[in-house]
Amino acid sequence: MGRGRFVGRGRGAVVVAAAVATVLTLAGCTGTDPADVAVTPTATGFGGQAPVDGSRNGIETVDGATALRDVLRAVRSEAVVATGTVTELVPDPDARQGSGDTVPGRTVRFTYRGVPDDSSLQLSVGGVTLDARRTGDDVYVRGNAAFAERTGLDGATKGRVCVPAGSSALRTFAPFTEPDDLLRAVLGSDGDVTLHPGAVQGSGEDARAQIVVANGSSPVGALEVSAVGEPVPYALSAADGTGSVTMAFRSWGADLGLADPDDVVDDC
Repeated sequence: MGRGRFVGRGRGAVVVAAAVATVLTLAGCTGTDPADVAVTPTATGFGGQAPVDGSRNGIETVDGATALRDVLRAVRSEAVVATGTVTELVPDPDARQGSGDTVPGRTVRFTYRGVPDDSSLQLSVGGVTLDARRTGDDVYVRGNAAFAERTGLDGATKGRVCVPAGSSALRTFAPFTEPDDLLRAVLGSDGDVTLHPGAVQGSGEDARAQIVVANGSSPVGALEVSAVGEPVPYALSAADGTGSVTMAFRSWGADLGLADPDDVVDDC
């Protein structure tokens, strides 16, 4: 593989590059850079400062770096169900050469439940599927033949194989193994990516602040977070010249009732 991520043309080509790079690592790489695509948030409020009463957390008044730090910390504080997709864009093979037209390429789909040291993850990309159950420093994984071939865990096609949380087999699938790592990869991986907390919508416990994701002055996505209590995220949508990311978060702080690892063929 000649490079780890798309470079893209023009603005807006860095926001999802880190996540799309994982798609390329897992499923093979493509060549030509796609043209840019942009997402326009429903509310902007670049640099806006909204008055805060005592019932809100004030996330809409802080700078982008502080907002990112507070959101990432909140993500790790409670159990959550996070689902999402990351899709790369590739040149349209049917378009005129040099037109810059793109079509969706490979897609990562994932569902995460739990907290960092007690979680489950189901992930698919291309022909690779992974089911991981983490308990403390141990992760019980199983997958299909493509997963076994990529990781060298031959027993994983027969049942769960226990590996350390920091094993190379799991690092292959970073940053999808934890939601805050994926958010950091998307929102904090490049100095050109800036966050602009904006207006609060809704009221009471349902009040949400929209944080605009931008590259320079160009909005390329939006992160919706709680404006009350911990600034936990509820939705992320971003797209640029490398592809697109969508994430949804629910069941914050719920008892998810994760079962013990089943069908273990190789214990720790």
